[in-house]
Amino acid sequence: MPNGFLAKNQAEVALDLVGKYLEFAGDKEREKYQDAEAYLQLYEKAYRLILEISEKGKPSPGFQA
Repeated sequence: MPNGFLAKNQAEVALDLVGKYLEFAGDKEREKYQDAEAYLQLYEKAYRLILEISEKGKPSPGFQA
């Protein structure tokens, strides 16, 4: 399977998003997510964001006039 962005499912994209966020965040921000519960909450926010975006991007069924 290719390692591209389009080949990933929504959960994998959310995980990558969290990883990149923490990679570029400052030390103080990263410290907030050292706790597993806080990290999972951040992941949940990212996952929900990805789901919202994917729902908005779906074309509506039927013909468009």
